[in-house]
Amino acid sequence: MSRALVNMLSTINLFIALIIVAVFAFLGNVYLPKAGAIFGAIIGFAVASIICGVLAALCLIEKHLRVVADDVKKRQKASTHGSPVQRTAQAHQARTEPVIG
Repeated sequence: MSRALVNMLSTINLFIALIIVAVFAFLGNVYLPKAGAIFGAIIGFAVASIICGVLAALCLIEKHLRVVADDVKKRQKASTHGSPVQRTAQAHQARTEPVIG
């Protein structure tokens, strides 16, 4: 469920940025009739890059953590279903390692 929400947020993030830029351009045009739309769009772009950039970074971090978690699950599954020789070697290594403490 959370994967679907993160993917949806990543998609919606683009539209949020466009809306922010459009609103700032409109407000700039209202308050400064000459070249206010351009000035407002520049300010809107800066605000959108900060807000949506943070959201995009968080989504990217989540996706990277998802890849790491999937890799760990695969490695754990492979180590528990290893050959009997591997399990015997791992058990022997665990018994022969010195305990420091």
